[in-house]
Amino acid sequence: MDRHSRRRPLKRITSCFLIASLATSGCHWGQRHKSPPPAPAAHVVKQIRQIEVPQTCGPQVINATTSTAEPFSVRRTEPIEYWPLALQDTIQLALQNSDVIRDIGGRVIQTPLGTPSVYDVARQETDPRTGVEAALSAFDAQFASSLFMNRDERTLNNVFFGGGAVSLSSNTGNYRAELSKRAATGTQYFLRTLIDYDRNTAPANRFRSAYNVAMEAEFRHPLLQGSGLEFNRLAGPSGLPGVYNGVVIARIRTDIALADFEASIRGLVRDVELSYWQLYYAYRSLDARLSARASALTTWRKVQNRLEVGKAPPPDEALARDQYYLTEAAVEDALNGSTVSTGVYKSERQLRRLMGVTVNDGRLIRPADEPSTAEQIFDWSESVDLSLARRVELRRQRWTVKQRESELLASRNYLLSRVDLVGLYRWRGFGDNLLGDGDIPNGSAFGDLYSGDLQGWQVGLQYSVPLGQRLAHAAVRNAELTLARERALLRNQELHVTTEVSDAIAELDRAYAVTRSNYNRTLATRQYLNAAIALEDSGTKDLEFVVLAQTRAAEADTFYYRALVDYNLAVSNVHLARGTYLDYSGVQLSEGAWSAQSEQAYADRANRLRPAMNYCLTTPRAVSAGPYNQVPPTRAFDGSSGSAPDTPAEPTPSDAVPVQHELPPTGIGPIEPQESAMRLDRWPNR
Repeated sequence: MDRHSRRRPLKRITSCFLIASLATSGCHWGQRHKSPPPAPAAHVVKQIRQIEVPQTCGPQVINATTSTAEPFSVRRTEPIEYWPLALQDTIQLALQNSDVIRDIGGRVIQTPLGTPSVYDVARQETDPRTGVEAALSAFDAQFASSLFMNRDERTLNNVFFGGGAVSLSSNTGNYRAELSKRAATGTQYFLRTLIDYDRNTAPANRFRSAYNVAMEAEFRHPLLQGSGLEFNRLAGPSGLPGVYNGVVIARIRTDIALADFEASIRGLVRDVELSYWQLYYAYRSLDARLSARASALTTWRKVQNRLEVGKAPPPDEALARDQYYLTEAAVEDALNGSTVSTGVYKSERQLRRLMGVTVNDGRLIRPADEPSTAEQIFDWSESVDLSLARRVELRRQRWTVKQRESELLASRNYLLSRVDLVGLYRWRGFGDNLLGDGDIPNGSAFGDLYSGDLQGWQVGLQYSVPLGQRLAHAAVRNAELTLARERALLRNQELHVTTEVSDAIAELDRAYAVTRSNYNRTLATRQYLNAAIALEDSGTKDLEFVVLAQTRAAEADTFYYRALVDYNLAVSNVHLARGTYLDYSGVQLSEGAWSAQSEQAYADRANRLRPAMNYCLTTPRAVSAGPYNQVPPTRAFDGSSGSAPDTPAEPTPSDAVPVQHELPPTGIGPIEPQESAMRLDRWPNR
């Protein structure tokens, strides 16, 4: 059987394999398949359309009902345990529990991706694309190796190229190992080991098998584009026009992240202080409502007694009763709060949310600090200078300007041509064996290499430039425009900050003047109420005169405490505008001491040959925990727990006051002129 007849079965097998591959592929011959593809199965459609719950590491649902008590409301009548807190303690608790920076608006629910946290700076530092570690990794030493083995059989038309043979079969192998390092100047260094193995059937070979070994040392130094410490630290060695990720720019991004973190902490402290004084005002407002209700109740009882003996007309009793229930509704609103107003319970829950503590633990937070009544005056020139030097928004923008300046310097480097100085030195070795016997000529490839008889070198220049430099010119122009925009933003921010300082100082003066006026008004309304009651008792004035006096007295007390809280917030607004708010609040930012877990994590990371394993994330797990139940179970109410209420009886003054409102929750009574913390003579004329 000749050679061609021996290969016919192989040809048939190959043809069958090609036909089977075409038959199972996506190609269709002619118009054979005209019908549409079959519809997916019903269970597939169901799985695509339903809402499911993800299967994540850790608990799926946190049962908060086991760790929280029932919220306070106007229905609760049991005694209340108070939790007195100073403002500094409140801020400290909020900062300790702020792994996620909370705010009054509930941003963590509405926009969780935009919510700042304590992890943001570290995330930026370790970002594998734009972080400092990513920029430094471009200068890390790199090791690469490869090993390939080959078998080849072929027929040659020229005996000379086959080494004296027409048919040639060969076994070859190639091994390559390279260690490379890039310096901060942009220079690249290479160390290579090359091993080639060849075993073939050519009769003209000196050895049946042979090894070629080479050791190479190479360097490549950029002379124009990509050269220098400044460019490589700004743009990085692997940068492109418009893409700059050097160590300096990556560090600036971290500084910007630090400024954002400081601004978020300042916002948290500001919200905590605002909620703290809002809660104080809610308590004081409740005190004023309680005082008005007690006065209205006294008047109602007095009119009721007169009506029983025939000394008062029935409309007076109805008017006194109306005034009482009006003040009672005001007390309920001041205690609980409503959709349009804040109360004690509602303000306390808001403060707890900002503090990061349990929303209900059976205690009621009560402010232990009193707002300041002393007049504070700030120097205008000093305030402007401090604001321009210490405002975190301006510092962040200056870092951004610095980043754009660095990007402009880096972009100009791409206008240069690429000229590289290349140098290489090589040692060679040849032998029948890789190691073998070095005493035999060409008996050992490595022995021949170490003898140093075969050496070579190469030095040259490599030049390249895109004609027209369109991309480089566009990158420079873009960097110039971006820098101009950031500088314009900085100028406008400085103008805006100066305006904020002006507004804050003017608002401080207004708040102090209004607080003084409202305090004087409380003294006047107290005298007016006492006089109205005396005139009504003597019969000179009617009951409407007393009701009006009671309303004005309660309103004056509420306005005074509102103005007092506004004045203290105005003081903090001045510090906020001056850039000294964190100093004013006693807060300083610094990297804390490492915990034991952090030190252990660093020790584990030092051993880079042993990767850290998180079996919760590496072990194959189910993606979905099952369908999401969109109809939660409901508890039916059959009315067995209670009976329908009876028709309310006619109210009388004896049962009018609810038990839970007898004592002011703050323990601080209503304002009395002789006991007030702010006397009339405390308001000096300026």
